[in-house]
Amino acid sequence: MKKSTRNVLVSLALAAVVIGGWYGARAMSGFDAANATTDAASCEPHGLENCPFCDPSLLESMGFCQEHGVPEAICSRCRPDLERVFRDRNDWCAGHRVAESQCELCNPGTLDKFSKYDPTGGELPAVAPDIEVVLDDAPRVQRRPSATCDTENSTIRFASPDVAVRAGLEIQEVVRAPLRRMVSAPAELRYDATRHAMLASRASGYVVAVHKQLGDRVERGDVLLVVDSAELGTAKSELLQAAARVELWERNHAREEHLLQESLSTEKDVIEAGTNLTESRIALAVAEQKLRNLGLGDEKIEQVMAAGDTSTRLELVAPFDGVVVELRAVVGQPASSQPGNREGALISIADTSRIWVLADVEQSEVSRVAVGQDLLLNLDGSFGLTFAGKVTWISTEVDRRTRTVKVRAEIENGDGQLRAGMYGRVRIVTRAGEPALLVPKAAVQWEGCCNVAFVQRSRTEFAPRKLHLGYDTGDYYEVLSGLDEGDRVVTRGSFLLKTELKKSSIGAGCCEVEHLGK
Repeated sequence: MKKSTRNVLVSLALAAVVIGGWYGARAMSGFDAANATTDAASCEPHGLENCPFCDPSLLESMGFCQEHGVPEAICSRCRPDLERVFRDRNDWCAGHRVAESQCELCNPGTLDKFSKYDPTGGELPAVAPDIEVVLDDAPRVQRRPSATCDTENSTIRFASPDVAVRAGLEIQEVVRAPLRRMVSAPAELRYDATRHAMLASRASGYVVAVHKQLGDRVERGDVLLVVDSAELGTAKSELLQAAARVELWERNHAREEHLLQESLSTEKDVIEAGTNLTESRIALAVAEQKLRNLGLGDEKIEQVMAAGDTSTRLELVAPFDGVVVELRAVVGQPASSQPGNREGALISIADTSRIWVLADVEQSEVSRVAVGQDLLLNLDGSFGLTFAGKVTWISTEVDRRTRTVKVRAEIENGDGQLRAGMYGRVRIVTRAGEPALLVPKAAVQWEGCCNVAFVQRSRTEFAPRKLHLGYDTGDYYEVLSGLDEGDRVVTRGSFLLKTELKKSSIGAGCCEVEHLGK
């Protein structure tokens, strides 16, 4: 084995130390000393040679697997024949292809219990100073190439073009093409909260007229329903009384000032008249505000004062154009004046020409989402219809239960196809077709510390290039560095070339290949 290859394998061994496995007390108890046998090769229950389940002494006698941090006898990676037994014992992590009792990814820290079998005391083996050890938990395709790895100094040369053809190599060109990246998430439709009103009576009373029905279109200012409220009549009377007092004390104050100038009154009388005038004006302002709180505008208040209106009929009017989307009122129904009580709403209207889409974006994906990005909506049962909108808001908090972030978009709904309460999925366009360098996924191989692709230099020579990869499109990887547009890379057969890097030969001599040293 060449030095460079050996160094790479050392790096792999070190990285594997942090991705070992969980080994609980139940699994350890599976090595039943009572069932031990001195003849490990004759294991009938498990069909294994050197069976650690029947002979626990093998845990020490077979040595320690430094690469995976467990005794060699039970290393499910070095001994594939153990997989069947671990599965039978319900001790297998299918997600990481390792015994669950040795899966450090699922159960961090579980390898610590095996330190007593490690003759080195748990210390990492010595590594040459020019080798960079990267303990990286990121998926392989997302890892940056090692700065100290000299893989690119290698060249793999076939003896002749015919040998390359017989090896079955296929070549494909690296291209630059538009790349559209999307984030997908479930979503629910809601009314635009800025154009959705739930109207309740601001005064206690009884419904005496309902002018609009469910589904009717309304315009701003339309009377929706009428409530007969004694409270309203009392408030109007108080307003008229306060206005009359103001008028009275304005005249008294003016008369007292005139009499004072004629020396027919005192300054004290003028001050008292002025005080009473101020108090009456305050009472008038309070009465006006009380009517505003009951839903009357300034124009209505002026009409009450001009006409001396003391009627008890309170009109609920539409604050904007829209559609009646909820109606709870019937003639004779009591109207409550409890502010903020949704149950007290008599009628609701909404402007449905625009709808909100609330999507639940995964916490790991939300960093790619930004206000202003395009959003595509597909509804459940919409038979392929797609609706487009823009992201307008991203929540500042993560849902503690779902670990998702609310993202809101607005979609025009002039034809009324979208309805509040519908469910679907959205695709948020986080990258809108900017050109990107793309390499076929079949051309990418994990060399041990780096992702590599083999570039064809000639009909017989191929050179590895370290890659920094980006977005996975399905058939291609985005190339952030390592390749140039027009490079010709090996797709089918790239694994053979990687094997040559690792073993210095291909097919045990079936191909005439020269691996030039680094």
